[in-house]
Amino acid sequence: MTAVHEPGTVELTDPNVWLEGVPHDTFDRLRREEPVSWHEPETGGYWALTRQADIAAVSKDQEHFTSTQGDLYPFPPPEVLAEQADMMMLMDPPDHTRLRKLVQKSFTPRVVSKFDSWIREVVVRVLDDAAKLEKFDFIHEIASRVPGLVIAAILGIDRDEDRDYVVECATDVFAVNEPNGMERHVRGLQNMAGFAAKMREIKREHPADDMITALNDARDDAGRPLADGEYMKYVVLLTMAGFETTHTAIGQAMRLMLENPEIDAEIRAAIGRGESGAAVEELLRYITPINYFARVATSDVEIGGKTVRKGQMVLMFYPAANRDPEVFTDPHRFDVTRSPNQHMAFGGGGVHHCMGNHVARLEVKIFLEEFVARQEKLVLDGAPVRGANLFVNQVLALPVRRG
Repeated sequence: MTAVHEPGTVELTDPNVWLEGVPHDTFDRLRREEPVSWHEPETGGYWALTRQADIAAVSKDQEHFTSTQGDLYPFPPPEVLAEQADMMMLMDPPDHTRLRKLVQKSFTPRVVSKFDSWIREVVVRVLDDAAKLEKFDFIHEIASRVPGLVIAAILGIDRDEDRDYVVECATDVFAVNEPNGMERHVRGLQNMAGFAAKMREIKREHPADDMITALNDARDDAGRPLADGEYMKYVVLLTMAGFETTHTAIGQAMRLMLENPEIDAEIRAAIGRGESGAAVEELLRYITPINYFARVATSDVEIGGKTVRKGQMVLMFYPAANRDPEVFTDPHRFDVTRSPNQHMAFGGGGVHHCMGNHVARLEVKIFLEEFVARQEKLVLDGAPVRGANLFVNQVLALPVRRG
């Protein structure tokens, strides 16, 4: 096995590469020439998967792949794994199955559809506040506030200062590739877990119709409640997943619309035709908020004609899967009429498929509908600032002004 160092190919795990945007040229080359490729940078070897079929196969293969050794690259140090203990995303069945069953009924399409009216109220409130500003950072004023307020409402976090603290913790958790990133990651996990413990006691004294109360009352098939560690990490996971994916999707959607007038017009036309759902699906495919997740092989296994050895890490690159020409016609073209649109913005299926995907879809849909309905004109007031983040397709700042 040798590292891939073809001309025009970048090292995919270098966070600085992502400062320039998703490296689609490299993904295209790898998918065409070596869709399952071995890379060996100084931080450790890994297999890069760039084809949708291979990512789906690994995502659904619980026999040969595990999430328990970390789902991010590189292998996390022991102190980080210790902080991540009891997190559902780092569990395999049957432990994962037991925990997921406790709350997945709260995120079905039928249940989430009932969120429409109050999420719309949140979006309108945020847009009303931003309407008072002539110049502002779209990420700070809108893209962060909408999911922050929504996840706080779902969990039952009422105070503004607590909502801000939760967003701060989530931001630290996802800063893993930035300067002092691992330190911030651990601090974010610890702070969020401590906050969750405090909220558990508050909701025991004052139960309400919210997720934290539901987790307090939850019992598995054997009648057992969530242990303290399981509960705290559950709240951490719900907060992280509920905030970052939607925050990135809304921010990147606006960047895309501001930088590409033809895409802006296509999205507005689709919403005018009552096809906002199709616009959301194409935005999610085209943007792909989460760049990858990792798995570790538990035994030797063949993927795409290559032998992955026991203990080796595979990285499933979702932006590559979402531009796979075997799945999508003219994959680099934005097309709201694309049907079917079987993208992997929320994972490749299997037991770890994003449980909150219906909430994220609804938030983005409502944001687009309400923003377009106002017929407001925003223009860029400076260059977007991307994050040096391998995991999330971030826009850290998006300066805008009214046009």
